[in-house]
Amino acid sequence: MQSTKENILAYLKRAGGSSIDALAGEFGLARMTIRQHLAALERDGLVVSHEERGKTGRPRLMYALSDGGEERFPRRYERLAELALQEVSFLDSEEIAGLSPADKKKLLLLKIAERVYQEHEQRVQGKDLAERVRIVTDILREEGGFAEWIPRDEGFEIADHNCVYRRVVESHPDLCEWHVSLLGKLLGKDVQCSQYMSRGADSCRFLVAEDQLATVERMTD
Repeated sequence: MQSTKENILAYLKRAGGSSIDALAGEFGLARMTIRQHLAALERDGLVVSHEERGKTGRPRLMYALSDGGEERFPRRYERLAELALQEVSFLDSEEIAGLSPADKKKLLLLKIAERVYQEHEQRVQGKDLAERVRIVTDILREEGGFAEWIPRDEGFEIADHNCVYRRVVESHPDLCEWHVSLLGKLLGKDVQCSQYMSRGADSCRFLVAEDQLATVERMTD
């Protein structure tokens, strides 16, 4: 069973930040109890606070995860390294001849997306979009994500509150495009990302339209 401090960290991760009052309401605890937990988390370097001024009244303290708090959530750097090494070993000199460094990296990421898709292909084959959305959300969680899905009027939204490649994406933002491409293959539909954690958002949000007719073509070598 998770402790109250762990639950607070998870809530801050999902919400992107919170006030003491919101946390007290979420967990049904006294403000003083929440304040004590936050003080301990801030002392441990897992949480940071700042004042936020409203239109009226006194400023209130807002709490969010620190870099140390972010690193408490799963990372999969070794997974990405393993996939990259596998695909590099299969690259043919002819297919990369004349490519720029950027194009070589793009080709490698496309091949990694295809390999990961093949790992999960059996799970999504023959499923309708709603079922695929649930399965893809489960896959993201298995990979270390903090994902949930939400029905929308136009289709579905998948929100992932944890980037498992956080440090790598900071210097290689094209990994985000790779992720969108992979989700599109798994969902069988084009996917749009309305916001990215790599660009300062508190979550990545992926949108897929239910009435979309064009099925995503499987990538080939």
